[in-house]
Amino acid sequence: MRAIDDGSADATAGRVERRRQGTPRLSLVPAGPLPPGWRGKVHALAVGAEGVASPWLLLTDADTRHHPELLSRAAAAAAGHRLDAVSLAGDQEASGLAETLLVPAIFALLDTLLGSWEEAAGGGAPVANGQYILVRREALARSGGFAGLADVPLDDVALAARLRASGHRTGFFRAPGLLSVRMYRGWTEVTRGWRRNLGGLLGSRPSTVAAILALLALPALALAFALVTGRFVAAALLWAGGAAASTVLRRGGGPPAAAGLLYPLDALLLAWVLARGMADWRRGELASWKGRPMKV
Repeated sequence: MRAIDDGSADATAGRVERRRQGTPRLSLVPAGPLPPGWRGKVHALAVGAEGVASPWLLLTDADTRHHPELLSRAAAAAAGHRLDAVSLAGDQEASGLAETLLVPAIFALLDTLLGSWEEAAGGGAPVANGQYILVRREALARSGGFAGLADVPLDDVALAARLRASGHRTGFFRAPGLLSVRMYRGWTEVTRGWRRNLGGLLGSRPSTVAAILALLALPALALAFALVTGRFVAAALLWAGGAAASTVLRRGGGPPAAAGLLYPLDALLLAWVLARGMADWRRGELASWKGRPMKV
């Protein structure tokens, strides 16, 4: 098991060194300087994969938590569906107001865009989650390896697309209770991180973004107009409908369902983040991450 340190300033190296004392199979590999034309994470993955003889590679983030049976179940899914890569989506943790408002709304949006993730097994849209990808090493090499992903904004989705284009089969499944992650911490991280992700995912689809923004903003604007003009019954009905929808999408773990009562703050925050991500895409540079520029 290799932990790759690509120069992060969050004490990753020290934590891995302490964990190594009780885990002899764990090693810390410094990624070294970032070569021109490479993004940090993809370069770290390339360094970590060097010299690995295993027929499968598990690509996962340091902030994920895995159930002991997760790897065996992912391998079983690959074998059962005859897949060359399996990617999983787990439970998304959130803490604090910004994360609680934004994270469930984001994943409700992704669910709507992706449809039934399970049907993506071997067909459908090429989808992947960089937090967990189990990929056959030979298939990765035949699809161009990490070098082919060096400068793409969304390397996980690009990996799935390249695998499909080279004739390989990929699958994307939910893993509730088996995989969990808190992607971003606090207002700055969660808004900047999702601004970057949504800009990379939807920036090339302006009509889709316009429709989403209208669905998010128009009910909230109607609610505000009803309040300003004294139509309190209409305002109450608009708020109740939005709060009910927000509460439902929060069921099943993660942020408390009662946070749906804060509607329309969640819808407006998502609209703002999405609009900023779209603007970033149009100017050719996504929101920087950990001080690194993200060119489109």
